Amino acid sequence: MNTISEFFSYPFIQRALLAAIIASILCPFVGNFVVLRKMSFFSNAISHSAFAGIALGALLGIDFSVSAIVLAIFIALLIAYLSDKTTLSHDTVIGIAFSAVIASGMLIIGMLKGYRTDLFAFLFGDILAVSRVDLLLIFITGALTIITILIFLKPFLQITFNRDLARVEGIKVRFFEYLLFLIIALVVTVSLKIVGIILVTSLLIVPAAAAKNLASSMKWLFTLSCLFGVTSGVIGLIGSVYLNTASGPTIVLVSIGIFFLTMFRRQVNG
Repeated sequence: MNTISEFFSYPFIQRALLAAIIASILCPFVGNFVVLRKMSFFSNAISHSAFAGIALGALLGIDFSVSAIVLAIFIALLIAYLSDKTTLSHDTVIGIAFSAVIASGMLIIGMLKGYRTDLFAFLFGDILAVSRVDLLLIFITGALTIITILIFLKPFLQITFNRDLARVEGIKVRFFEYLLFLIIALVVTVSLKIVGIILVTSLLIVPAAAAKNLASSMKWLFTLSCLFGVTSGVIGLIGSVYLNTASGPTIVLVSIGIFFLTMFRRQVNG
C-alpha cells in the first residue's frame, strides 16, 4: 500500500480501523479502574478464562464469542463472590481462578482433534479479520459500558478509593463491585479479536497508566487515557500494515512507548 487513500480504500482495513478506535477508547476507559484498584492480575485471569471458554466452544461446537463471554462472566462473578464470602485475600482468589482456567483450557485443547488455527488466532488477535458482526458487538458493548460507567461514575469512584466510607454513605458496595467485575469481563472478552488474549491486559492498563503519569484530575485521567489509547490503536494498526508486523503487538508497543514518554515528562516536571 503506497498511499494513505489506498490504505483506507479496503473494507477490511476500514473495519479494522474502526475496531481499533472503539477498543482503544473502551479498554483504557475501563482500565482506569483496573489501574486505580490495582486489578491487573484480575484482568489477566479473565482474559485466560475467555480463552478457556473459546476452547470449550470449539469442543462443544458452539459460537466462540458466546462461550467466551459466558465463562468470563462466570469466573468474574465467582472471583467477586469468593472475595466477599471467604477470608482469602483478593489476590489469592484470583490466583486460584487463574490456575483453574489455565488448566481447564489446556485440558480442553488437548481433547480437540487436529490443529485449530482459528483457536490459536485468539492468542495474539487478528484485527484485520474483524467482521461486521465483531464490529457491531464491540460497538454495542462499548456504548453500553461507557454509558453505564458515566451514569454510576460517582459510586464506582467511591468504592474504588474507600469501600468503607462508601458503605457508610449508603452506597451498595457489593452491587457495584459485581457490576464493575462484570463490565471488565465483557470488555476483555470483546477485545480479544483486536489484540489477543496475551496482550488485552496491556490495552487495559498501559494507556491508563500513561494518563495517570500526567493527569491532575479524574476528568483528565479518563480523557488522556482514551486519547493515548486511540493514538496507540491508530498508529499501531497503520504501522503494522506498512511494516508487515502483527497488529496486536504493534499497538501495544506503541502504547508502551507513549507510557515511557509520559513517565519521562513526569520526571522532568518533578
